[in-house]
Amino acid sequence: MSLQDPVGQPPEFPADPFAGAANVAGAAPVATPPPASSRRGVMGVLVAAVAVLAIVVAVLLGQSMSRGGGTTASGAAPGANPAAPAATATAPAPAPAAKAPATATSKPAATGPVPTGAVGFGGPLVLNPSAPAGVPTLDLYEDPQCPICQQFEAIFGTAIAEVAKNNEAKVVVHTMTFLDRNLRNDSSVRAANAAFCAADQGKFREYMSATFAAQPAQEGVGWTEAQLATIAQSVSITGSALDTWKTCQQGLTYAAHIAALEINSERSGVNGTPTALLNGKKMNLSGLDAAGFRAAVKAGTA
Repeated sequence: MSLQDPVGQPPEFPADPFAGAANVAGAAPVATPPPASSRRGVMGVLVAAVAVLAIVVAVLLGQSMSRGGGTTASGAAPGANPAAPAATATAPAPAPAAKAPATATSKPAATGPVPTGAVGFGGPLVLNPSAPAGVPTLDLYEDPQCPICQQFEAIFGTAIAEVAKNNEAKVVVHTMTFLDRNLRNDSSVRAANAAFCAADQGKFREYMSATFAAQPAQEGVGWTEAQLATIAQSVSITGSALDTWKTCQQGLTYAAHIAALEINSERSGVNGTPTALLNGKKMNLSGLDAAGFRAAVKAGTA
C-alpha cells in the first residue's frame, strides 16, 4: 500500500506517535481503570521486574566491556560519540600481478653461441661487415612482432637492402624481443633465433624481411614452428642447409645471445621499435619515402 494519498501528499500522523488512538467508530472500547489497591500491587511487581532487568543489563554490559567493547544498534562502539562517522574498512591488498616471462632466460648466460655476422656475444648483427671506414652507420632496432616494424620494412626494406649491398652505409641490426614480455609469449625469441639460424646460411636479411611480410594480422598470435620453417624455405634455405637450420631452430641455439642482445639494446636507451639511428642520431622519418630515406642515409643526415 502506498504511503501517499491519491494527490501525492503523505498521510498525517498524530503529534505523539505513541499516544493512544481516539475511540472512533470501529475501535475497541476504553477499559475501566482498576481499583487503587490493585494498581499498587501491579506497580510493586513492575518495580521488582525493572530492578531485576537493570541488574541483568549491567552484568551483560560489564562482560561486553571486559571483552574490548561491542557495538551499539547504530554500529558505534559503546561510549563513542554518536555523531562521529564510523571507521572505513580497509580493502584487502591486491594480489601481486603475474610476472611476465623472461625474454629468453631469467638470468642470461655470460656467453654462448654467436650467429654469423654478429659483433660478439650479445652484440648486433652487421649486414655488410666489409663496408669501408668513413661511411655513415645506420643502426636499426626492430622486434619481429612489432606491427610498426612491419610497416617500416614495407616502406624502407628495399632501400635498406640496397644501402647495405652498395656499402653506402654500415647497416647494423639490433634484433629486440621485448614484445615477448608485453604479449606474454615467446614468438619474438623464436623468430629472432630463426633469423640468426638463417644468418648462418647467409640469409639473415632475407629471412627477417620475409618474417615481417608474414607477420600475423593480430599482434600476439605469433608464428608456429611450421610457419618459421616455411619462411626459411621461401628464402631458398633448402636441402642440407634446411636440415641445419631446423637443428639450430629446434634447439634455440641462440637463446642466450638473444637475451643478452635485448639487455644491451635496452641499456643503450632505445625503448621502442622501430628505431633508426644514423651516426648515433635518431632519424626523422616523417614524410620520407624509400628514395628519401636512402638519400638521407647516404648523406649521413638524420
